[in-house]
Amino acid sequence: MIASLVFYAFQSVQCLPILIASIAVNYAAGVYIINLRAAGREKLSRSVMILGLVFNVLLLGVFKYADFIIETINQFGAALPLLHVILPPGISFFTITEMIYLVDAYQGVTKDKNLVNYSVFVSFFPHILAGPILWHKPIVRQLNDPETHRVNWENIARGLTLFILGMSKKVLIADQLSHYVGDCFSLPESLTVIDGLAAALFYTVQLYFDFSGYSDMAVGLGWMMNIDLPVNFNSPYKAYGMIDYWNRWHMSLTHAITNYIYTPILMLFKEITFGKAMFATFAAMVIAGVWHGAGWTFVIFGALHGLGLVLNHVWKKYKLWMPRPLGYVLMWGLILTANVFFRAESVSDAVKVLYAITGGNGLMWPQKIADLFMRLGVALPVWTASIPNKKLLLVAVGLIFFAPNAVALVKSKFTKPNVYWLAYAVFLFMMAFSELREPAEFVYFRF
Repeated sequence: MIASLVFYAFQSVQCLPILIASIAVNYAAGVYIINLRAAGREKLSRSVMILGLVFNVLLLGVFKYADFIIETINQFGAALPLLHVILPPGISFFTITEMIYLVDAYQGVTKDKNLVNYSVFVSFFPHILAGPILWHKPIVRQLNDPETHRVNWENIARGLTLFILGMSKKVLIADQLSHYVGDCFSLPESLTVIDGLAAALFYTVQLYFDFSGYSDMAVGLGWMMNIDLPVNFNSPYKAYGMIDYWNRWHMSLTHAITNYIYTPILMLFKEITFGKAMFATFAAMVIAGVWHGAGWTFVIFGALHGLGLVLNHVWKKYKLWMPRPLGYVLMWGLILTANVFFRAESVSDAVKVLYAITGGNGLMWPQKIADLFMRLGVALPVWTASIPNKKLLLVAVGLIFFAPNAVALVKSKFTKPNVYWLAYAVFLFMMAFSELREPAEFVYFRF
């Protein structure tokens, strides 16, 4: 617990009191709910749960969404001053974790009332900044297991290996692609078709290796301490269709959305129909988009994924036929479009990137193609810019589609510590460490 709080203080010492206050309020509310349920006072326990949820929503509202709400109001003629409140690191993750805890306490899923256990559950340093999202009962069960408190050298070796794999994904791939992505999104009005497509593709690959790399590091650190954290990725870019995609991408969030947003929305209806289920799906994804960040770009990101899921469900329900290659093209078109909004600083910047992709800034051609048409007497405008790290991108795409994900690789191949794995891990670590001169921040640290 102390190590986790010190770790958080290194990220933002001025925000440490916010985390501690959040832990204190939610712990007190959770214990009160558990005691009220034990006494048979369900209505009062429900009221306490609702108050606890409101507290967390207000916490997010003040520290994450206040300026966005004020800016939106100002667009209608008001002149309210912005608050410029500092964003506590990982606030989206520790608040959603605590909200899930309150619901589980009310439903009788969790009954542990140990303050240290709860504090570790919320602030556990491998997960607090960018997930994965945790559930109280399985984490506390592990904390209370005597085997957790014994050194397990095999778990340390396996966890360290996974940590190094995650670190390598972040430093050797994601960070190397981020520079080109930053350049493109900083000047969206100057992009060509090729630049715009490359920027969207580079960012989609960067996002995967950045976030899955962090998740691998978190799970690896957990293994080193005999704690199993939820696995967050299962090769999502190998998915076919948006339903399959969200069953593989950010899996802890998908589970949370399904159980704590989608299901409660659906339960508001007296009679559940397919149309109402689709409404709940769309609404839940819009809420998930807003959870990611304060801005209309995130609202649109969530709405696009919600629309993709609805269309996928409609296709499955009515057994409509589609050529499989076309299905892949549509899925990837939606993912790339949504990721443009996810990365852009504003809706207008995202529209400029998409405008460039559709040829709005003019269709430029690679030199070889232009030369070919020149022989036929047709002059084409030539694209003269260069895309860096093309070979690295090809390697990354190959790993995405043909290699097992890191967790599956370690679980299936790492049977016991040996010289082969040691050499492999040391080599990757030295390569990654050599590139740590100017490491880029993890993408999800912004949320």
